[in-house]
Amino acid sequence: MPPEIHPETPLERELLADPRLRAGLRWGAPRAGHPEGSVAHHVVAMLGRIAPGDPLRDDLRLLAIIHDAFKAEVRPDERWSPENDHATRARRFAEHYIGDERLLAALELHDEPYWIWRHAGAPKHALGPLLERVPDTALFARFVELDAASEGKDLTFLWWFRRELAIAGQLPRRQRTDAAVPSLDEGELVYAKAFATDPSQQAAIAHAAKELVAELEAAMPGRAEVLASDDGTRVWMLWRWHGSRDDLIERDADVVANALAAHPEFAQARAVEARVFRASRSL
Repeated sequence: MPPEIHPETPLERELLADPRLRAGLRWGAPRAGHPEGSVAHHVVAMLGRIAPGDPLRDDLRLLAIIHDAFKAEVRPDERWSPENDHATRARRFAEHYIGDERLLAALELHDEPYWIWRHAGAPKHALGPLLERVPDTALFARFVELDAASEGKDLTFLWWFRRELAIAGQLPRRQRTDAAVPSLDEGELVYAKAFATDPSQQAAIAHAAKELVAELEAAMPGRAEVLASDDGTRVWMLWRWHGSRDDLIERDADVVANALAAHPEFAQARAVEARVFRASRSL
């Protein structure tokens, strides 16, 4: 049975009483990218990662509650069209309750960055034209990050998205609050991120990566390692972290921004893979 979503505002209460939204939240079974199953499970997980003191909390909660609830109305046997798109349907539903174009545009466009990354070959500076259509880049970016950090999602997309935003000077800075989301210690995790490098640039990228991880080890808990492939085409950064996956991924946004500011060499390499690994448990 899908979990209950507990409203925090009168608007959330009104939305969650709408039969159409409730039906959409109940929809879904475990599938690629969504091992949790129903849309409601996905929404509850996202809501749990929004800190109580986050200045964007109310907006992010509204977006999370509505954004995927209309996948149930998409006809998979028909071609894509605005009428057969869950994000467009989410926007049109929200227009009956919300007049804020910041929120409406974020609902309509929230999957566009993933489509660019997945289908357009992740070209450099590809987000520019999309961001021009977004009234509030910081809100849009935070919501795309929140969605992309969910369990089961390919973190390579989040890695690429954050780097493209940072290169464009649009990656939102985090406002740390004392009211952080409580999280469980998940043991040792390894966050592995890979750059694709031209062999002539690999040494410079690897050197910058080593300087970066030295800076990180001085400021954050954990241990780091840099690996360079024999063929010159990859540099890997491995961050060994003891704690919460969510906290690790959240902190990595500032890592990306600071890395590009201090080491412009990173802008010349492509983000090609990111994974979180856990120690294998014996059966």
